[in-house]
Amino acid sequence: MSDVSGQEPSWKDWHCYRNPLRVYSPDFDILVSYFNQVYPIIDASDNTERDRFDVCFDNWIKQDDWVKIIHNIEVDLINFSKEEKEFLNTFIDWITDALQHTSVIVVEGNL
Repeated sequence: MSDVSGQEPSWKDWHCYRNPLRVYSPDFDILVSYFNQVYPIIDASDNTERDRFDVCFDNWIKQDDWVKIIHNIEVDLINFSKEEKEFLNTFIDWITDALQHTSVIVVEGNL
């Protein structure tokens, strides 16, 4: 993944992580609330401001926004059931690992 401004990443650039993560409802609904907490963001694909998470299309989220998302989830973990905590911790682990390989993670909306 290129961090060079003005260079458009190709599908291959962002769709090559060795271990893609798929999240289905209702788990996705939990995550969307955390995604929305960091908006507006600057979209990593074209450096334009995005007002909200797009539940129907691609969301190019930069590392600094992921750090905020992870922090917000960790602060709230005490409010979740054991099963939800396990899911959220698995999600955090996946994101943290992925950020060792890239500075942008694309979240595809699933509606």
